[in-house]
Formats: sequence, structure tokens, C-alpha cells
Amino acid sequence: MSLTKEQRQELFDVLGRTGGHREVMLQSRAIPEDYRAKLERVERQELRLDFEGMPSVRVIVSRDPDRGPNCPLHVNFHGGGFIFPQDGDDDLYCANVALGIHGIVVDVDYACSDADPYPAAVHQAYAVTRWAAAHCGQWGTDPKRVSVGGHSAGGNLAAVTAMEALRTGEIRLNLVVMDYAANDNYFVLEGEENIRSRAFSLLYTDGDEALLKDPSVSPVFATPDQLRGFPPALIVEAGVCPFVDANGRFGEMLEKAGASVRFVRYPESRHGFTVRMNGDWREAQQTIIDAINAAAPVS
Repeated sequence: MSLTKEQRQELFDVLGRTGGHREVMLQSRAIPEDYRAKLERVERQELRLDFEGMPSVRVIVSRDPDRGPNCPLHVNFHGGGFIFPQDGDDDLYCANVALGIHGIVVDVDYACSDADPYPAAVHQAYAVTRWAAAHCGQWGTDPKRVSVGGHSAGGNLAAVTAMEALRTGEIRLNLVVMDYAANDNYFVLEGEENIRSRAFSLLYTDGDEALLKDPSVSPVFATPDQLRGFPPALIVEAGVCPFVDANGRFGEMLEKAGASVRFVRYPESRHGFTVRMNGDWREAQQTIIDAINAAAPVS
């Protein structure tokens, strides 16, 4: 099934009515000058990539000018409920990470579901990761130190990309960062408190509720076989977040499948805090940087 024009508008109206916390976070924060200055310190390149069978995708490559040979390569997927595009907050985040790991960060401005619902973003996320990994020789990055990560919807895409890499064997990842990841997009169908997340989910799958149980939409529905061999994972949790329980559950699934999982929770922080510069955002970003630096190369 597909959403009608009227149903789609109703869901967008919900997002408009319930975006208070996001707007407050955006309007109330002050960007520290030392953090803003990091954007000027990196070498940035914006590209438009075309892959067969999917919309073209914008990527931003941030490089530490002082990086050495065989440095890490990290692929980032922004948040935004699969609806909102990449914005300046991810530019700042990626600059900070690139400098922190003395390496390269590829930021993926994947297709938004208002124009291109699932599976466009999933296909783009994997295609760009494969493309980036193929450039390790050209860029001087270590092919054994390729990681992926993301926030909210982007954390979902990081998990799904890792699962697809396991299935195909085309990419070997040494770390997956899931930052308050939207790894269960089905449970939000119930309960008035989930009305905003429900709108994001239905827009993502174009109204197909059954699809929300597909592991490539909600990784918590993955089978043990789909998770066996999953790379080491860092799960960053915000205490005030609709997905906190789902992330705990997914982490336990990964551990049962044999993956090494580290949980870090910031109890007082809200969903979105890491890139929206709210709560313990500096500590969370440093946690991610330290995890990338410490991740062992794939054997």
C-alpha cells in the first residue's frame, strides 16, 4: 500500500505539531567558538555520487590535514527521522570526528523519505560505504579500519549497513557506532506518546506497517544468523529517548550473536543531544572518537 496525499499531509502535520523539543534544542543552544572553528581546520569536499537504481546522493568528505598514512575511515549517517536532510550540525560533528581520529569522515546526505521512501536510504548508505572503502588506497586510509556510525535514523542505517556487509562479504567493518539509534520502528505504532515517531515510521515505509518488522527497517527483528559476525559495536544511549529500550534489546541480541558491545548511557540527555549540542554532547562525541581510535583493525 501507499499513503494517500491526505494521509501523508496528516503525518506531516503531526511532525509540525510535535517538534517542540527539537526546535527548543536548536534555538536555545550556543555553538562554542572552539567547536565551530574545527570546521575551518578540516579539508572538506562535497561530491554528488550516482549509483545504478537509486537517486543520486550528496556526500561530504572531511579530512584532517595532519592525518598520517593508514589512518581510520569513518562513514557517518545523520539523523532526522528519515525525513530531514543533513544539516550544519553534522558538518561540525564530522569535522570534530575527523580531527579527533586524525583521519577521514564521509558524511552521507541520503535520500529523505518524503520524496524517496524506503529502501532508497538503505541502498544509498550501503553503496556509499562500499564506495568509500574502495577509496582507501587512493585516500591513504587503512582498509582494516573502516567504521560506520550514525544518529537516530542514521544509527539505524549504520546497523543495517553492517548487516548488509555481513551478507555480501564486500565490506569489512571494524566498528559500528549506534547513537540513540532508531532500531525499532514498529513499536511506535501503539501509544499516543509515540505519535511523532509513528509519523516518521509510516512516512519512511510509505504507510506499509508490515514492512516496519523487516530487519532492514527495524534491526531488532533480525535473526541470529543475520547478526552472526557483526562487528564490535558502540551503543550510545540518551536517557530521555523513545528508543532507549530498543537499543538495549538490540545490544543484547548482538552479544548473544557473539559481537562485542559497549553501552554508554547519558541519563539526563535527550534524543538528538550528541549533534544538537545539548546535555553531555561533548563527552558523547569524545566517547565516539575514542572508540574509533581504539577499535582494532579487522584481522
